[in-house]
Amino acid sequence: MSGSPPGEDTALLGSISEENECDVGLEREYHEHNLALPKIPILVSLWLGSFLVALDGTIVANVMNRIAEEFQESDKKQWIATSFLLTNTAFQPLYGKLSDVATGRKLATLIAQFFFFLGLIISCFAQNVTQFAIGRAVCGIGGGGVSAMSSIAVSDICTAKERGMYQGYANIVFGSGQLLGAPLGGLLITTIGWRAIFAIQVPMALFCMFLTGRNVNIKLAHLPSRNERFTLKNLSRLDLLGSCTLVLSISGLLFLFSTSMNRTWISAFTIVTFAIFIYNERFWAKERIIPFDLLCGTSGITSLLTVLSSFIMFGDVFRSPIYLQIVQNVSLAKSGIFILFGSVACAATSVLTGWIIRRTTMDLVKCTYLIVLVMIFLQLVGTASNAILIANLIPNNTTYADKDVAIKVALSAKGFTWKVVYVFSTVLNSFGYGGVLVAVLVSIVFTVPKSQQATLTGVFYLWRSIGNVLGTSITLALYDLILKSKLRVFMEAHGLSKSYSKLVRDSGYLRNHFSGETLAELLGVYNESFLWSFGPNIVVGLVAVILAYVLVRKYRPLEQQGVHLAAGERSDACKH
Repeated sequence: MSGSPPGEDTALLGSISEENECDVGLEREYHEHNLALPKIPILVSLWLGSFLVALDGTIVANVMNRIAEEFQESDKKQWIATSFLLTNTAFQPLYGKLSDVATGRKLATLIAQFFFFLGLIISCFAQNVTQFAIGRAVCGIGGGGVSAMSSIAVSDICTAKERGMYQGYANIVFGSGQLLGAPLGGLLITTIGWRAIFAIQVPMALFCMFLTGRNVNIKLAHLPSRNERFTLKNLSRLDLLGSCTLVLSISGLLFLFSTSMNRTWISAFTIVTFAIFIYNERFWAKERIIPFDLLCGTSGITSLLTVLSSFIMFGDVFRSPIYLQIVQNVSLAKSGIFILFGSVACAATSVLTGWIIRRTTMDLVKCTYLIVLVMIFLQLVGTASNAILIANLIPNNTTYADKDVAIKVALSAKGFTWKVVYVFSTVLNSFGYGGVLVAVLVSIVFTVPKSQQATLTGVFYLWRSIGNVLGTSITLALYDLILKSKLRVFMEAHGLSKSYSKLVRDSGYLRNHFSGETLAELLGVYNESFLWSFGPNIVVGLVAVILAYVLVRKYRPLEQQGVHLAAGERSDACKH
C-alpha cells in the first residue's frame, strides 16, 4: 500500500486544521466588525439607491407613451419597458456572486450605482426611442445590482433575528418609491418635461455613490487575496455565458412578437441561444445561475408560479397607463394615481400575508400554498374583470380641445363608476401578486435545506424578473401587432392610408387630427387591440390557478420528513 509516511500525513492534517481554525477566527472577527458598524449611515446609503430605482421604474411606466409620441415612434414603446427589464434580469443574479468572489460589497454596489447613473445620462440626452431604450438598458444593468446589493449588504450588518425587521423596512422604502413614481412622473412631465425628470435623478445617483463609498465598509473573510480576485480562473465562477444566453433567448422570443423581420431566422436564433443556455447550465458553468437540481417537485412548481404571477401583474402595470391615456383621454398625472392604488394594495397584502402566516395554526407550508392558490385566483379575477370592463366601456372621444367636455364626463356618475370598477380590478391583481411573493418566499424557507435557501431565494428573484420581462413585452407587443393590422384595414377602408404611418408612430396624432365619428371608430380599434392583449394574461392566469391547485393537492406535511430538510434528504423530498 503506497502513501506518504505517517509523519507527513500528520503534518498535512495539522496544517489543514490550523488553516481552518484561522479561517473561522477571521470569519468571526469580520462578522463582529460588521455587526458593530453604524447601521443608519449604511442603510441610508443602500436604501436611497433602492428608493431611486423604484421611483424611476414607475415613472417610466407612466410616461413612456408620451416619450414615444414625442419621438413619433409609438410603435416602439414596448422596448422602453422591456430593455430595462431584460438587463435587470440578466445582471441581478451576478452582483451577489461578484461581491463574494472579487469586489466585496462596496465596489459591487458602486459598480451598480455607476451603471444606473450612466443610464440616466443616456436617457436624458436620447434623440429617439432606440437611444432611450439603450439608456434604459444601461439603467437596468445598474438597477438590478442596486436592489440585489442592498439586500445582501443588510444581511452582513445585522443578526438573523434582525433580518426580517430590516427586510420589512426595506420593503417600505422600495414601496414608497413605487407609490410616488407614477403620479410624480405624470405631474413633472407636464411641468418641466421628461428630460428634466431624468436629469434630476443624476445628482441623486451621484450622492448615493458618495454615501456608499464613505459608509459601506463591510469586511468579508471569504474574499480571495487581492492578487487573485480578478484572475480569469476566479472570475470564471461568474456565470456570464448563462446570463448572456438567457437574455439573448428571451430577446429572440420578444422579437418574434414585435417585429416584421424574418421570423424563421429569429426562431432559429432563439432556439439555438436557449439550447446553449441549457447546455451551459447543465455541463459548463462552475456555479450556475439556475440550479436545476433544486427545481424538482414543489420547488419547481412554486418557481413556475412566480413567473406566471409576475407575468399577469406586469402585463397590466405597463398596459394600464397606455390604455387610460389613449382610449379614455386620462391625463398623465391622473393615470399615475390609478397605478398608485395598485402599489398600495401590493404593500398591504404583503403585511397581511405575513400576519396570516405568523398567526396560523395549520401546517405552515400548506398555509403558504393555500395562500398562493387564493392570491393567484384573485389575480385572474382582477384581470378578467378589467377585460370585461374595457369590452363594455365606451371610449372617451373628446379631443384635446374639448377639455370642458372631458371634465364633465369625468365628473359624471357614469364616469366615476367605471373608474371605481377599474381601480377595484387593478387592486385585485396587485393584491394577489403581493400575497404570492411573500407566500412563495416563506415556503422556500420551510421546504429547502438551510444551506440552499440563499441560492433558491436568488433564483426566486430571477424567476420574478423573467415573468416581469415576458409579461410586459408579450402584452405590449401583441397589442402593437393587433393595432397595426386593424388600423391598416380601417385606414384603407376609409381612404386615410396617408395618415396610417403618422398614427402608428405618434398616438397623440389621434386626437389632434381626428374628431367626431372618425375618432370614435378609431378609438374602437384601439380598444379592441387592448382587449386582445388581455388574452395571454388570462390564459396564463388559468394555467397558474390549475398549477396552484396541483401544488396544494401534491403537498405532504413535512413532519413526515422533518421540517427543515437535511441536504442529503433533498433528493427524496423532490419526489413528493
